[in-house]
Amino acid sequence: MGHYSIGIDFGTQEARAMLVGMDGSCVRSADFSYPHGVMSECLPDGTRLGAGFALQHPQDYIEALDFLMADLFRNDPKLAEQVIGIGIDFTQCTMMPVDEEGIPLCFREELKNEPYAYVKLWKHHGAQQQARRLTETARKRKETFLAYCGGEIYAETMFPKMLETFERAPKVYRRADRFIELADWIPFWLTGSKKRSKSIAGCAALWNPSTGYPSKACLEETAAGFGTAAEKLAGELADVGTPVGYLTQKRAAQYGLPAGIPVAAGLGDCQAAFVGAGLSEEGILLSVMGTSSCDMLVDRRRIGLPGLYGVSADSMIPGMYGYEAGQATMGDLLGWFVNNQVPESYTQKAKEAGMSVFDYLNGLAEAIKPWENGLLALDWWNGNRSVLLDTDLSGMVLGMRMDTRCENIYRALSEALAFGKRRIVEQFETYGIKVKKMYATGGVASKNTFLMQVFSDIMGIPVWISEAENGSCTGSAVYGAVAAGAGAGGYDGLKEAAEAMGGHISRVYMPEERYRQHYDALYKEYKTLYQYFGRENQIMKRLKRQAERGDGD
Repeated sequence: MGHYSIGIDFGTQEARAMLVGMDGSCVRSADFSYPHGVMSECLPDGTRLGAGFALQHPQDYIEALDFLMADLFRNDPKLAEQVIGIGIDFTQCTMMPVDEEGIPLCFREELKNEPYAYVKLWKHHGAQQQARRLTETARKRKETFLAYCGGEIYAETMFPKMLETFERAPKVYRRADRFIELADWIPFWLTGSKKRSKSIAGCAALWNPSTGYPSKACLEETAAGFGTAAEKLAGELADVGTPVGYLTQKRAAQYGLPAGIPVAAGLGDCQAAFVGAGLSEEGILLSVMGTSSCDMLVDRRRIGLPGLYGVSADSMIPGMYGYEAGQATMGDLLGWFVNNQVPESYTQKAKEAGMSVFDYLNGLAEAIKPWENGLLALDWWNGNRSVLLDTDLSGMVLGMRMDTRCENIYRALSEALAFGKRRIVEQFETYGIKVKKMYATGGVASKNTFLMQVFSDIMGIPVWISEAENGSCTGSAVYGAVAAGAGAGGYDGLKEAAEAMGGHISRVYMPEERYRQHYDALYKEYKTLYQYFGRENQIMKRLKRQAERGDGD
């Protein structure tokens, strides 16, 4: 009789669960799309939302668990008896306020029309002003933690989002017993344990083992009355690969699983994907390419890298510092283009050819030699995560002419994504962390062969594609197996578990040497635009503010 671990990955639009054997084989998988999706315009009752909102409804996650657990074992209920562990990952920082019992505040009748009572998704960008003020205070006070979050507190993280609620919805802030990341709340829902994950605390809430969260003095100086904010993150912290608790009798009966199964400390989806790709060593950059992209790397040294998202102790592999960077848009940029900018004639031709619009565009763009395009773009449609850490920036395409066609722009956007990744790798290497090779996983990496070849050509290094069907799901299953331990049929160490269960390589893209000189020259031009619009000229921000005001002033 075999043993299995369940990995559950909560993404931006859907959740997925996989039943994974101890050899890494996926025995069953299930998907669930969130009924409410991403709420960026209004709440379920019609309450309008302002600019920058990206909310979700926690009821969707509960329904996801109900469906996924039932679907995994629908055809063979006896498999449930062989489950030894459960691992959870979630987009981060995706957070919400809860009451003393851990119940989401938006479940309360009196708060159903209050936006700040709901889940703030990772890409909620309403807290840029708060992030800037927190950064200014930390700089003035010479806070040491600033060096390890890129020199700038990013608006997508926990404290800016909490401060936004404190200032915009004080009633919700006061009513919240805790603010909790969903990677911590899902394990709570399964186990009743209020333990939190060290990985989540370090990656999204500026926690480190020696000093904890930002000091009361720093938070109070930023906003009077906000000094006690860290108290709303209280809870014992658990190491990755260890249980935060055990499946309750209630949930076990509900899902048809044995009670007492260990549930591992939660992680961000990209942290989970690192071991899901079979990685545990230094010098390998994993890029998780989905709606956005996250770049993960481990190193034994703790080095402050300006402009990179964060450095966290033991966030993926015990004894290693986890480094995180990324791009705030990836698949959703190309999706935006296909959904909004492709002429109907192209859609019709793709249909006649029996292919998707993406595949049709990829073929047209691939036929254009790099030096024939004459366009250059900045990939900031959703702001810049690394290395500028600024959600107020926006995208652009330079060099359009009367003969510019749809496929020219598509190619320029694809190249911009690759230039953005090259800029991140350059930042790592400038500060002494050599990137030996790059792995990629996720839907974009597995499906878009044209884009992956562009990445290899522009970065000048091989790009290895993990064959893991869902690297985050597999990685969560790995952590679940380690939480169970060898005695229960799992593993006692993450390195051993990652090597045994992690994904193998499905394809390697090698750079075209004939393109190197052209792309090196074009990258210099990209960096000129990057510096000018990212640091020197505030026109993008002025235009954004004007559009948000909508008053012509």
